Amino acid sequence: MKLNKGLDSLERFGWRFGLESMRALLQELGNPHFSLRFVHVAGSNGKGSTCAFLASLLKQTGAGVGLYTSPHLSDLRERFRVNGTWISDADLTRLSRRVLQACFQVRRTLGHSPTHFEALTALAFLWFKAQKTDWVVLEVGLGGRLDATNVIPTPEAALITPVGLEHQDILGKTWSKIAWEKAGILKSGGLAATCQNHPEALKAIEATARKAGALLWRAGKEFHFSKTSKGFVWEGPGLQKEFRMPQMAGYQMANAALAVAGFQLLGAKGLTLTGNGMEKALQATRWPGRMEALSSRPLVVMDGAHNPEAVRGLVNSLLSRYPERRWVVLNGFLKDKDYKTCVRLLAPLTEVSVVTEPANERAEPGEKVFQAWEKTGARVLVVRDWKKALALSARKVTKNSGLLITGSLYLLGDCRRELVGLRGMEKI
Repeated sequence: MKLNKGLDSLERFGWRFGLESMRALLQELGNPHFSLRFVHVAGSNGKGSTCAFLASLLKQTGAGVGLYTSPHLSDLRERFRVNGTWISDADLTRLSRRVLQACFQVRRTLGHSPTHFEALTALAFLWFKAQKTDWVVLEVGLGGRLDATNVIPTPEAALITPVGLEHQDILGKTWSKIAWEKAGILKSGGLAATCQNHPEALKAIEATARKAGALLWRAGKEFHFSKTSKGFVWEGPGLQKEFRMPQMAGYQMANAALAVAGFQLLGAKGLTLTGNGMEKALQATRWPGRMEALSSRPLVVMDGAHNPEAVRGLVNSLLSRYPERRWVVLNGFLKDKDYKTCVRLLAPLTEVSVVTEPANERAEPGEKVFQAWEKTGARVLVVRDWKKALALSARKVTKNSGLLITGSLYLLGDCRRELVGLRGMEKI
C-alpha cells in the first residue's frame, strides 16, 4: 500500500525537534495518549527487535498489545500493530483523514504544520485507544528527548538499547551527547533498563537517570546475560533461566535480554509469566529484515545493518551461522550513514559486491559507495537501478555462496516485496 496521500503531503515539512506541535496536535485529537500505558524504547541499534520481543512477552500474558515502530520495511501499515496484526486499510484511511484535519487546525494556530512522523504517531495513539489495548510498546523515531513520541507521561518502563555514533549533525558528535539525547525518555520516578557497550554512553544514561529519579537496571550490573550453545542465560531480580533460542542471531541476544529485563521491571505492575512462558514468547518473535533467511536454495539473507555497530554484529552472526559461506553482497546506503566503515567490515566475507541506490531521495550515489568498496580490494560492480542490481546479484550466487542484502532499510523493503511480496506479513 502506498502512503496515505493526505498524510504523505506532510513529508515536505521534514523533521522538527521540539514537542510544541505534537502536543498541540494531540490536544486537537482529545489527548488519546493519556489513556494508554506505554513501554518506551530508545537507542541506536536493536530498537525494533527489542520492541518486538517485549510485545511478544506482553502478549503471552493474554494482554492486548499495541506496537508502534519506524520506519516500515515493506508497507506503512507495519508501523501499527495490535497483537502482531497490522492496522487495516480502512482504519488507516479513516484515521488519516481525522489526523490531517487536526494538522490543518494546528497550522492555523501555530503557523506551522505537524510533521509526517508527528501525524503518524498521533494516528497510532488514536488507533491503540480505539483498540482498547492494555499496553503500547512505543519505539522512538530519532533521538529521544525531543522526539515526537516523548510527549507521553511517565511510561511504565523505559528501555535504551546500545547507543552508536549516528545522526551526529542532529544529536551531537560524542557518545555522551548522543546517549544524553536518548536518555531524555527517562522520567521522574520511572523504571528503566539499558544495555550499553560504550562506557561514555552508559555514564551519560546513569547521570540522566539519577537526575530524573528513575530506577535504572544496567546490563552487567543489575542483570546479566551470556550466550550458551542453546541460546542465552538471563540472571537478575526474580529470574534465572536459560532461554533456548539456537537459531537466534548473536546480536539479537542483547535485544532479547533487554526485553526480558523490561518485562521483569513490569512485574511491579502485576505482570507475571513462567520461565517457559517467557521462552515461548521469545521463540515466537519474528522481526523481518534482521538476519532473515528468505530462502535456502539459493541462500538469501536480509539484514538492515546500516551503521558500523550493527554491521559488526551482522558479520559475527554470519560467521557463526554460515562459517564456510562467501557472499554476494547487494548493498546501498543513505547519505548520513558511515558506509565506508560498513564496507570495510563486510569485505572479508564478500565474494562480489553489487552496489546500488535505494529508491529514496537521500540515497548515497552508487559511485561513492563503489569507490569505498574499491579501496577494500573486493570485487565490486555498481548498478544504480535496484531491480536490475537484484537480478544481477541473484545470477551471481553459486552453491557455495549466498546473497546478502544489506544497508538501507528502503532497499531491503523494495527487495523483499520483489522476492516474496506481502503475503503472510500482515500477522507476524
